[in-house]
Amino acid sequence: MTAPNSESQAPDDHEGVHADVATVAPASADVAGRVFVFFTNASSGNQDTEVFLEKIATAMQGHEHYIVCVYPQDSHEQKQKEAVSLVKKHDAILVVAGGDGTISAMANHAIAQQFPMAIIPFGTFNMFARDHGLSLDTDTALRDLLTGRIQAVQTGEIGGVHFIVNATLGLYSQLLADREQWKNQFGRRRGIAIFAAFSTIMKYGRSYILQFNKGEGRQLVKTVSFMACNNNLQAQQAGVQYDEKMGDGYLYGIVLKPSSRKRMLLLALKLIFKRLDQDRQIISFPFESLDIDKKKGGRNIEVAMDGEVHTLQAPFTVKANKDLLKILMPASVAQQPSQE
Repeated sequence: MTAPNSESQAPDDHEGVHADVATVAPASADVAGRVFVFFTNASSGNQDTEVFLEKIATAMQGHEHYIVCVYPQDSHEQKQKEAVSLVKKHDAILVVAGGDGTISAMANHAIAQQFPMAIIPFGTFNMFARDHGLSLDTDTALRDLLTGRIQAVQTGEIGGVHFIVNATLGLYSQLLADREQWKNQFGRRRGIAIFAAFSTIMKYGRSYILQFNKGEGRQLVKTVSFMACNNNLQAQQAGVQYDEKMGDGYLYGIVLKPSSRKRMLLLALKLIFKRLDQDRQIISFPFESLDIDKKKGGRNIEVAMDGEVHTLQAPFTVKANKDLLKILMPASVAQQPSQE
């Protein structure tokens, strides 16, 4: 069976590309007979788009597939809808080639429409892929598609929007946004990041109330910055106290308590340079769910999820979901029977 391209962004000549492959591993039961829909962004990653399209054609010989490629002149939202439409039409597996932000955006579609996803890591950090043991080598990741198994992975959720790595609100989100503005204007130097942090601290004045279960009761914590982490590697790299519950129905919360501006500046620098020692102003803990501004409510809060900013109206809940997102995992990584 050749790969249809009438609805694909792949050039026609890619359909005839063949590779000198001695053997092709038989498809697993989870992917046998399934169609693949590839979604990729020509502007993401360091890989040449045309070379990648040729690699897809090579890996997919004998398997029906479609390619939706987002070029600079295209509407990213429209291309996402096109890919989702193809997946639904063909009961296909969506293959997302991109970084954590692209994967996160498509994961929201996959959860809403309940179709499985596969990942080809193309990002700068690839935190999701690394945390789940997915290959960062494109050729290996493509080969793994045909032998993989579908299983559920944990995601986080805030106000109905899902994230795969982290979600932040408050001071930390503002620090990152301001730092990027300063660096774009003055260059990417450590001194610029420090001055940007100083500027943000001097003008920042918002706080939030977190409410979560603790033992038999509920605990309230006032914070100027909150991160919900759904990634083991990121939590470990940040230097916070790690808890083995994370990922097993739990997210990891990192809270910065209000303090003097001088103290806040020192803590902000630790946040920026990922040196979150167990400072008395920083609280870190595993949680299943918590409410933000439950008693206040009514105000809009900007929340950065996997690099994308969403404006949500408080109050809202942050929680872990263990089985909403189905991912095609390499056979060497998958530990559970298929859940698709």
